Amino acid sequence: MGVLKETFIGKKTNEFLSGHELNSSVVSLICSKPHQHYIWGNEMKLIGEIRKRNLSLSFILIISIIFLIGVYTIHGLSDLSSYTRTIYNHPLVVSNGSLKAALNITKMHRNMKDVVLSNTVKEMNTAIELVTENEIKVYTQLDLIKENILGIEGQKLQAETRNLFISWKPIREEVIKLYTKGRKAEAISITKENGARHVNTLEAKMLELMNYARTKATSFLKEAEQKELFLEHTIIILIAISLLLSILVAVITTSKVKKSERTLQQEKEKLQEALSEIKTLQGIIPICSYCKQIRDDEGLWNALEEYIRQRSEAVFSHSICPDCLRKHFPELAEKKKTKP
Repeated sequence: MGVLKETFIGKKTNEFLSGHELNSSVVSLICSKPHQHYIWGNEMKLIGEIRKRNLSLSFILIISIIFLIGVYTIHGLSDLSSYTRTIYNHPLVVSNGSLKAALNITKMHRNMKDVVLSNTVKEMNTAIELVTENEIKVYTQLDLIKENILGIEGQKLQAETRNLFISWKPIREEVIKLYTKGRKAEAISITKENGARHVNTLEAKMLELMNYARTKATSFLKEAEQKELFLEHTIIILIAISLLLSILVAVITTSKVKKSERTLQQEKEKLQEALSEIKTLQGIIPICSYCKQIRDDEGLWNALEEYIRQRSEAVFSHSICPDCLRKHFPELAEKKKTKP
């Protein structure tokens, strides 16, 4: 007795093999259970790789959308911050500067009154020093206004105010000169008339600067509110779009994964169908050493061809080998040998 292990292939198996560019030399490997598990394992691994790839692409797209929304939001917040700085640097600084300059001009005018009403040289010099001190403060405020005021109209207004303040100095110098010469009445008259009118004009200009700054502040505030509203609506729209795109990506990804799974399932079913047609004879088969008949499980002896035909889909076609031809039909073998 010996060990017989042979594989017989059906029609479906041949179709599967031809469709997958395989040949019969690998059938015995495919038929083995360990290799079947290997095939199914590879299928599951392939499905996992497809899912991983599609999910990675989906996450990259979603992250890109979120990143763009973040960039746009940061840019919008930067614009709002710029508006806030502008509101502070222009209207607030200019308004406060104008108010402080106006107060210092009022102090200077009061100091000039102290000059003409002083009774001693020391009182006059003290009043003049205070005038000079407040004058420096006014120029400091005017410089600050010049640096921060916006618009052509604003620059023109601050230039007019500065020139008006500069033109006040000759009037003050004339008052001091008259007073030092003993012409106190004339000095008082100029201070009350020309000096007072000039100060009133300066205060009006300072008020005009403050109003200009406040108007600008209101304008910037409205622009900031409009920008904030636009940014809010845009972000809401972008978030809605990103959600829709995320849902769309999820649907497409799921659809592709399911399609891949269906394709693999179909291939698996084809392979399973092909494998179901494969019948294998294996193990120890009792065979007669002389007549080559095989004993079945019931103890009956069967011809080799009949035994295999009953247990597989194989079909035999009979011929004769050269050795048997010479043994059983020597004349025919000799004739075939001598035949040219």
